[in-house]
Amino acid sequence: MDGLDTRDQPAVWQVRQRVGMVFQNPDNQLVATVVEEDVAFGPENLGLPPAEIRRRVEEALRVVEMGEYRHHAPHLLSGGQKQRVAIAGILAMRPMCLILDEATAMLDPQGRAEVLQTVARLNREEDITIVHITHAMEEAALARRIIALAAGRIVLEGPPAEVFEQPEALRRLRLALPPVAALVRGLRAAGLPLRGHPLTVDQLVDALTGLAAARRP
Repeated sequence: MDGLDTRDQPAVWQVRQRVGMVFQNPDNQLVATVVEEDVAFGPENLGLPPAEIRRRVEEALRVVEMGEYRHHAPHLLSGGQKQRVAIAGILAMRPMCLILDEATAMLDPQGRAEVLQTVARLNREEDITIVHITHAMEEAALARRIIALAAGRIVLEGPPAEVFEQPEALRRLRLALPPVAALVRGLRAAGLPLRGHPLTVDQLVDALTGLAAARRP
């Protein structure tokens, strides 16, 4: 990672300072009884000055849009809010890369949407690299690049549109097409000449709108 050899123990510690991880269950990652204290936990362990810790906590809570909950107890928050607090705690340590390990698996649809919107914004606006580990193909469809692993080896790799053009390979990996890609495949099989590679509802709507416009007299 970043030119560091992770077989070297000192390099491992450097990697840990540059990479943050968000786990499946946010309750396993929250350690304090107040949101802002939880976000401050990492910077405090880095030995940062109190003024710098306060500044980082303020900034991290603003980025994940949880500033109004700074004095709340984490256990009273929703699942999606807890994950956003967990992400804020990582951001306060200024990582170059954020790894989400099935971080939306335990969330309801609203909580999942909150977390996905947050990490997309972090990637777009804060230039943080996001590595999203998931079995949810509708989430994988939002990525720029997909890597499918089996027995620790890369078996599929490429942009989502390219990977999802290989349904048989996905089936062998016990993975399914995302719902929109499966629907597009069915529509094409029924004779509808959709263009492009729609993978989200908005993209499918655009494709159908374009097709309808092209067929108007």
